[in-house]
Amino acid sequence: MINSSSSSFLLTVSCLNQIISYLITIFFISFPLPTLAETVLEKIQKTGVLKAGVRSDAVPFSYINNQTNQLEGYSVELIKLIHQRLEEELGKKIKLDLQKISLEDRFKLIEDGKLDIVCAATTINNAREEVVDFSIPFFTTGIQLLVKKTDAERFDPLKGARGQISIGLLEDTTTEEEFRPIYPNANWQEVSNRAEGINQLSEGKIDAIASDGILLLGAVWQQNKNLNDFTLIPKIPFTFENYGCILPLENPDWDKFVDLTIASDRNTQLLQQWFDPKKGKFPYENLR
Repeated sequence: MINSSSSSFLLTVSCLNQIISYLITIFFISFPLPTLAETVLEKIQKTGVLKAGVRSDAVPFSYINNQTNQLEGYSVELIKLIHQRLEEELGKKIKLDLQKISLEDRFKLIEDGKLDIVCAATTINNAREEVVDFSIPFFTTGIQLLVKKTDAERFDPLKGARGQISIGLLEDTTTEEEFRPIYPNANWQEVSNRAEGINQLSEGKIDAIASDGILLLGAVWQQNKNLNDFTLIPKIPFTFENYGCILPLENPDWDKFVDLTIASDRNTQLLQQWFDPKKGKFPYENLR
């Protein structure tokens, strides 16, 4: 026979077990155990969708064709190449969800997981690599002077400019600091944007405009001017900027997949189609 004290003890233990069980349940509801984050490749495999972003104002990398009203440019075709390789590697159809993004939201969209990749004219630097990853560089450019071909000899950096010259530069940039030692006697004039500078160059109000070389060529094209009327001085830029695709942090398999695409022969052909110095849509001596 169980006495009253033993009965009370068993009842107390039973109550304690129930209380502990209850507390454990509440704990795991309130503080679930961490789960391994789904990788980009796993998400694409599961959803069948690649979410990519490009700017619509970064000629010649990604921009709106005024005649077709469609996105086009080298970066657009690079993303399409990544999309094709994904379908080949995963052995299934993948939908490409290509979205227009801005300078302001491009990093946030990657950080928040709303996009898997952004390819545009984005410079790789240490500060940005604290919040996102980058692919290997797909393009290298730097500060150059855009001049009329007929004036090119006047700007030979080895011989020094001949005669008085005026150089346009964008507001709030360090371009003047980079060029002043090379052209110490130049008359420096600020312009609000590349388009204004190119118009002034065409009208003879300035003799050159300084900025990232490839973006200067893009602005010439946007102004419906003949690329063959202009040239960049010098051929090797004074400074260097590597452009890369923006990728989510801690996704080494996705990083590797994008890097292998950029390093592939198929991408080399794309680069030649767009930037070959003799036959490209936007002739430029890519230093990648």
